[in-house]
Amino acid sequence: MKNSECSDCLMKDLQKLHRLLERKVVEKMPEEAREPLLEAKKQMRLALRGFLKQALREAEACIEKHPVKSRGIKLE
Repeated sequence: MKNSECSDCLMKDLQKLHRLLERKVVEKMPEEAREPLLEAKKQMRLALRGFLKQALREAEACIEKHPVKSRGIKLE
């Protein structure tokens, strides 16, 4: 679900709350700790995105190699 589609959604409220709390915590952190943590968060997000894309590609390749064949069920 995209943010533009969701006006009164609980997830949108939780996302707003998360961003607000993150900003408050970052403001209270010392400058020398703030930048490395934000960079680590960015790198972790990029690594996770790459891992998920790779896993999805492997799953699609597996499905292409072994297509799922539906079988009929006969009831007696």
